[in-house]
Amino acid sequence: MDNISLISVIIPFYNIGDYIKKTVRSLESQTYKNFEVLFINDGSTDNSLEILEKLLKNVDFNYKLINLPKNKGVSNARNTGLVLAEGDYLYFLDADDYLTDNAFEKVMEMFAAENLDTVFFQFRRVDENENLLENYNESFIDVNKIESSRDILFKYINLEIFIYTCSIFYSKRIIKDIFFNEIDYIEDQDFAIRVLLNSHKVGYINLELINYLKREGSIMNSKFNLKILDKIKLFDIFFKQYEMEDSELSELFFKRGAREILWITRAYIKGEKELKIREMKKYIKKNIFNDKIMSHVSKKGIKYLDTKHKMQFFLLKYFPFLFIKSVQVLKVNRSTLTYYKKKGI
Repeated sequence: MDNISLISVIIPFYNIGDYIKKTVRSLESQTYKNFEVLFINDGSTDNSLEILEKLLKNVDFNYKLINLPKNKGVSNARNTGLVLAEGDYLYFLDADDYLTDNAFEKVMEMFAAENLDTVFFQFRRVDENENLLENYNESFIDVNKIESSRDILFKYINLEIFIYTCSIFYSKRIIKDIFFNEIDYIEDQDFAIRVLLNSHKVGYINLELINYLKREGSIMNSKFNLKILDKIKLFDIFFKQYEMEDSELSELFFKRGAREILWITRAYIKGEKELKIREMKKYIKKNIFNDKIMSHVSKKGIKYLDTKHKMQFFLLKYFPFLFIKSVQVLKVNRSTLTYYKKKGI
């Protein structure tokens, strides 16, 4: 195995408190030792910095601690790390998630064996007491050890696999001028899509190498949030970008954006069980199924939808009462329910 290649691990943190202890300990226990860690303090106002400084006094890995003057969000913090990273490979780790001891070793074995642009792996979702909440094994049944980035992109957009910020490594050579856009909620998906579009060959490790913490108060564990509508705008941007040059990609992004509108509406209905239907109709019309959002479902793209989804849009537009009742009565498609359950909405 290549023990020379340096990994740059970028960890933004903001008011993370005691959670970062497990993260640091998991880095100390790595069997692959050639890595640097860039801790980016995104203007924390609690004792996170003090806790981290104490933890770092006796660690055996190289690190840099960068203090940003004020909180500007996770994208800005990650971009700061990208500029400062010196490694051949890049990895973004959240300050409350923690790795298995052999995570880096397994990833670098994969990179060394094949000329890969990215490597991703499975993960476990756990609570604050390390109890398993959910694993994602079933989502990776049809994934090969080595695949083209285009095939992985299609599986990722179609929700056949789940990749999150901390379950994927990048070769620095493919990042080039790609940075995180400073947008809410979906900056990780946006970044991953653009990197995959810039890649050729992807490796997959059929092992759970990280614990993804679901904690109280986190964004992904919050109640229905209108920021999720940014997902629709994201897929519309990609649809328009490839509309003239790649019909397969444009169709892929359009269908995902259109389906997001339906899924988001269902998620809202399922989450507001106490509201009367007329209140739901008013909210949906104002915030979700409005002219601004529906402008992303162009007449050019509607042809890409299957009959089922076309009829659902028709029902939602002209007979919202029936749409709401159908969601309340019928079970949500299993893959959709699983996806939004995992996303915490």
